[in-house]
Amino acid sequence: MANGEQQRPGRLPDATDTTIIGALADDARTGITEVAAMANVSRATAYNRIKRLTDDGVIRGYSVVTDHVKMGLGVTALVLISGSQPDWRANREVLSSYPEVEYCWYVVGSADIVLLVRVADTHQLRDLILTRLQALPGVTATQTLTVIDEVVHRPVVRPPE
Repeated sequence: MANGEQQRPGRLPDATDTTIIGALADDARTGITEVAAMANVSRATAYNRIKRLTDDGVIRGYSVVTDHVKMGLGVTALVLISGSQPDWRANREVLSSYPEVEYCWYVVGSADIVLLVRVADTHQLRDLILTRLQALPGVTATQTLTVIDEVVHRPVVRPPE
């Protein structure tokens, strides 16, 4: 899939799919036998459901969740970027190449781009913003929000029942 392109699932996940997704979201290393037991289905059914969810693009991958502070990344910030529209396509690749950027969203509102960045300290944050981000073509302003406490971080948001 190309950047920004989203594949539409064949159908919305049902309760069994949601249980399987939840089990894998809690621990992606959970074995198929345990996932099947949690979803109250056979191993073959659990395997086929996971394959379908993956083929439909509902499950897009598996990842490791790290403690950013223990990784030496003690400062988390949201950086809002405003600028001229013609330059955003060119800046996509540049922003994607910055290792400090965990998420990059193009948004509608008072800013054009929102970045979630993680750096070791405020000196690295300053250098990222003043040296690299504000030098990008078309950038007219940045606003930085420093995170003081991460309260909720869900790898999967489950629809309300």
